[in-house]
Amino acid sequence: MHLPFCVYEFLHHECYYAFMKAYLAGANGAAEAIKRGRGILFVSRKTGRAAALAELAAKHGVPVRRVEDDDITKLVHNGDHRGYVLETDENTSEVRIRTLDDLGPEPEDDALVIVLDGITDPRNLGAVIRAADQFDAVAVVVPKRRSVGSDADTLSRSSAGAVEWVPLLEVSNLSRALAELKNMGFWIWGADMTGEKAPDINLTGKTVLVMGREGEGLHRLVKENCDGLIRIPTGGRLDSLNVATAAGILMYEARRQQKFAY
Repeated sequence: MHLPFCVYEFLHHECYYAFMKAYLAGANGAAEAIKRGRGILFVSRKTGRAAALAELAAKHGVPVRRVEDDDITKLVHNGDHRGYVLETDENTSEVRIRTLDDLGPEPEDDALVIVLDGITDPRNLGAVIRAADQFDAVAVVVPKRRSVGSDADTLSRSSAGAVEWVPLLEVSNLSRALAELKNMGFWIWGADMTGEKAPDINLTGKTVLVMGREGEGLHRLVKENCDGLIRIPTGGRLDSLNVATAAGILMYEARRQQKFAY
């Protein structure tokens, strides 16, 4: 009897349990995970991109499996793919930190943390993580409740693989997390249209930037736990910038003031 590919793998590889796995079908995200030595690459087509990923996998010790197109289609639950997918264990990603204590007892004086309050679109989260990677943030913090960090493939695609390098921390209570960060010596700045202009605020020390929901902004308790409010001076006609764009601008301003060496 011919068994479907996914059933065959389940029976013959004790660590292949589909409910524990994430499948990354985006080339950039898969490449960054491979660079960390994570996963198993499944390839079904002879294309330049598939060949490049297979070569990268060989370089970093990641196994490559040659399969049929239909097999990959089943793995991604009939989602889009281009003849390759990287299987990873989404529950054991090395970049995920479990508590704020994992930042270390004494974070660097120019440590930058991004906190997201009520961001429900994984594409926005991915874009923020991509900016956080560029500006060397030490972590992106999101609430566990209604977390958007569980869609591994979308997050990998939207962050262009940056999620492999930027620690993503889920906390049960944002207000409590902000209090812990204060005790670690961070200054907490919440993005708000009523805040002080970003260039007028001293962002040279340990800094937390708290980004809220587009249109609605920060939740009341989160806002009350900030040391102050910060805004980006703009002259447009719309009410606000996209949260990922705003986060990137504020990260740049913090690093500019810190004269951060790149």
